[in-house]
Amino acid sequence: MTTPRFEVVLAVADAIAILVRPMPGGRAERDQIAQMALREATQRDDLSIYRRPSERPALRPPYHELGVSLSHRTDVLLAGYSPKSAVGVDIEVEDINGFEPVAFAADHFSPKEAAAVATFDSAAALEVCYRLWVAKEAALKISGRGIFDGLDEPDLAAQLNLLRTDGTTIHLGAGSRLPPIALAVTRFSNAADQSVYCALARDMR
Repeated sequence: MTTPRFEVVLAVADAIAILVRPMPGGRAERDQIAQMALREATQRDDLSIYRRPSERPALRPPYHELGVSLSHRTDVLLAGYSPKSAVGVDIEVEDINGFEPVAFAADHFSPKEAAAVATFDSAAALEVCYRLWVAKEAALKISGRGIFDGLDEPDLAAQLNLLRTDGTTIHLGAGSRLPPIALAVTRFSNAADQSVYCALARDMR
């Protein structure tokens, strides 16, 4: 197997998100590779990833238990880390076949976000929809419930310009399901010339 390569693709306060390519196949192997990449990137040899009874990845002391988050799609893995706060990451590979961003936004996002997506041309609507999607998934992982209660929160309609700027940190106040958070999104192209979207969110309490 090709030796995985990694790079830090996002940073929010003391949190980072590392992209690993190519991603190994099994979950245990993914966890091991993520741990290795995080240790190398942070120069912290005592970082240790394990799985909680819920199967959610976590860190052993002395680090914050929810200071790690993992997300994978096709051949890429995104690993988020913060030493003192809960984090969430999400990664999605753009698929234009049969995906209708305006309809998806209307079904899943807040009314204001859905209305904003509908104002863009098709290419921009697709991009904004994916950016919203990964940002919300990353943020909601901090709650411990993920997207179980839907994707209407956080409402990012007022932050779309920031959301479309790669790596820009967005600060959000507490919501009904979330603490105050900071998040950032970026996009890059993979070997198949598909857009890949990554998001990192950090609990700012």
